[in-house]
Amino acid sequence: MSINMFTQPLRSLLASSSRLFTPSSGPSSSRAASYFAHLGDLQPAKGSTHVDIRYGRGPGSQRGGTSGRGHKGQKARNGKGVRLGFEGGQTPLHRKVPKRGFINFTSKTYAPLSLSTLQKFISEGRIDPNQPIGISTIVQSNAVHGLSGFAGIKLLGEPDPDLPLPQVELNLSRYSKSSAQSVIEAGGKVTAVYHNNLSLRKEVFPDKFIGRDVKDAKPTRKNDILYYTNPKKYGYLAESVSTSARKMTPAEWTEGSVNAESSVQAQI
Repeated sequence: MSINMFTQPLRSLLASSSRLFTPSSGPSSSRAASYFAHLGDLQPAKGSTHVDIRYGRGPGSQRGGTSGRGHKGQKARNGKGVRLGFEGGQTPLHRKVPKRGFINFTSKTYAPLSLSTLQKFISEGRIDPNQPIGISTIVQSNAVHGLSGFAGIKLLGEPDPDLPLPQVELNLSRYSKSSAQSVIEAGGKVTAVYHNNLSLRKEVFPDKFIGRDVKDAKPTRKNDILYYTNPKKYGYLAESVSTSARKMTPAEWTEGSVNAESSVQAQI
C-alpha cells in the first residue's frame, strides 16, 4: 500500500484552502466574497448588549438563595418596599425641614408686549393703527405667540426713538406707567380691560364663537374690581362706577354693574 493514497487528500485540502485566503488579482465576484462573510458572522457591537441577571439559580451565580433580598423583613416579601420618604414611623425629613412662603393661587401672569415691538409691527403694516388694537389683534399678528398660561397682555417699556408712534387706541389688560404715558403723549388712548378664560378664548379664537352670545366678562375678585375701576390704572369701569369700589358692598357692586349694562343697552 502506497503512502500517496494517504497524503493525496491532505494535499488537495491544503491547495483548496490556500486558494481561499490568497487575494485574487482579477475582479472580485459575489461568489468569491461569500467565502469570507456570512450572516452567521454578524454580531452586535461590543458593549451594546448585556446579559440579564438571573435570580434564584444557585449560590454560584451570587444571586441565588434569597435572590439578593436578604433574610426576612418587609423588603424581602412579595410586593416588597415602602413608600418614598417613609422612615419606619419616625418623623420623616420632609416634615422636619421648616417651610417658608406660600404659592398665591390668585396670582396672574400677563404676556409681555414691549412698546417698541408694537411700533415695529405698525410700521411693517402688520397692525392697523386706525382701528382699536385689542388682544385679538395682537395675537393674530403674532406680536404675542398665544396666551396659554397667561391672563392677558401687558404693555411694557418705552418707545423706540427710531420708529414712529402713531395715535392708537389700545384695549389691553394692563400697562406699565412709562408705556401708558408714552402712548397718551403721542395722542393715543389706553384702556385696561378685564378678561376671564372664556373671554380670552373668544379673543384668540373668534371663529369658534360665531353665532354664540357671549357677554363681556366682569371682574369678581376684589383686587380686580379695585384695579379696573381705578382711573389712575386706566380701568374700563372707571367711568361707569360713580363711587369708589373700595366703599361698595358686593350687593352694590352687582347692582351697579346691572345698571351700567342697562344704560349702555338703552343708548344703543
